[in-house]
Amino acid sequence: MIKRYRVHGRDDYAIEFVASAGKFKLFAREHPADPYGKSVSECHLYSSGEICVAAGHEPVTLDRAKAIAVHWMEGWSQYVRTGEFPQGSRRVSV
Repeated sequence: MIKRYRVHGRDDYAIEFVASAGKFKLFAREHPADPYGKSVSECHLYSSGEICVAAGHEPVTLDRAKAIAVHWMEGWSQYVRTGEFPQGSRRVSV
């Protein structure tokens, strides 16, 4: 399933949610271009488009996967403007 989002009224995203072995993988199929080309550990996006989720924290529900996607998209939107992906966790309502 692919869901489209707009973050902060200006950045468009298409996130694919793929169920696999009882967990969800998230793929950013559309997102603002990366002007920095930093490593996965800094921007949390693999070259395949898969969004990096910390081992042991993979979502097992679609709602949790959507919350992770929102957190990543908001971070990516900040990263493409500043070169820094925000650190830390936060609460997201889906």
